Amino acid sequence: MISLKNIELPKYILLTGGAGFVGRWLFEELDTCGYKIVVIDDLSNGKESNILSGTEFYKIDISDKNALETIPNYPFEYVIHLAAQASNAISFTDPILDLKSNQIGTYNLLEFCKRRKIQRIIYSSSMSTYGESTDFPTSENSTMLPDSFYAVHKLAGEHYCRIFHKEYGIEYTIFRFYTVYGHGQNLANVKQGLLSIYLSYIINKQPILVKGSKDRIRDIIHVSDVVKAILLSIDNDVARNKIYNLGSGRSHSIESLINMITSEFGYAAGVYPVIYESGTPGDPFETQADISNTINDLNWHPRIMAADGIKLTVQSYKTK
Repeated sequence: MISLKNIELPKYILLTGGAGFVGRWLFEELDTCGYKIVVIDDLSNGKESNILSGTEFYKIDISDKNALETIPNYPFEYVIHLAAQASNAISFTDPILDLKSNQIGTYNLLEFCKRRKIQRIIYSSSMSTYGESTDFPTSENSTMLPDSFYAVHKLAGEHYCRIFHKEYGIEYTIFRFYTVYGHGQNLANVKQGLLSIYLSYIINKQPILVKGSKDRIRDIIHVSDVVKAILLSIDNDVARNKIYNLGSGRSHSIESLINMITSEFGYAAGVYPVIYESGTPGDPFETQADISNTINDLNWHPRIMAADGIKLTVQSYKTK
């Protein structure tokens, strides 16, 4: 008979939003590291095809607290919470949907952690919580003036994490995602994901429809760098009860990003048709992350800069 006394059993992780863009990338890395992962997703924006064969998956809407009770009582050590309605524009179209997905869903998940005695949550927040910042690069201690329902609800989720830590001892790490891009975004959703929206128009041979000025400035970060930061935070005591920006620390104008994308499709700058319309509510003019805390605490650096990341992303779609 084999004794399990000295054998380290795999750690259980509950991954919400595991059928989505970042979730699929993160799942593959966690799986490689030997974690036992249970995925939940309501498939509102994620794809069931993103869930690898053999994965334990539950189609669950986290805004329904009773649905969470269908998850088996595994010894989860971590919850990684990526599930979200992640569009400023959609949050104005249907603020109640956003409230349920981002605020009530996060609260329900933290209550689930309390009931199941799960002591750690990693929460994906957003740079949208800063609103129209005037402090660049923007640090985690900057003034928070969210300008969309999405941003308000994401910021509320951060405060829920803080309160559940204070009252119930649940530890957290919060990442404020900047504009994440890479292969695997939902190109059918042209209200979410800056670069994926532009890619969708080009792949479908349509003019690129841009909501807002070409002079707007964005800090974009490749999904693999986002995943690396999350992995580095999991067993890192320094990251407990901290908030981190996840951007590249560098910014580019919308016009330059479009030129980078279209050039990978063989178009000279300014040749591909682009239509500019009025901006969407809650959309800041400029974003740039101060990533010094993320670098120092996690020993992390963004490895893929915009030009290389866009090239990789476009090539991945062109070779499908």
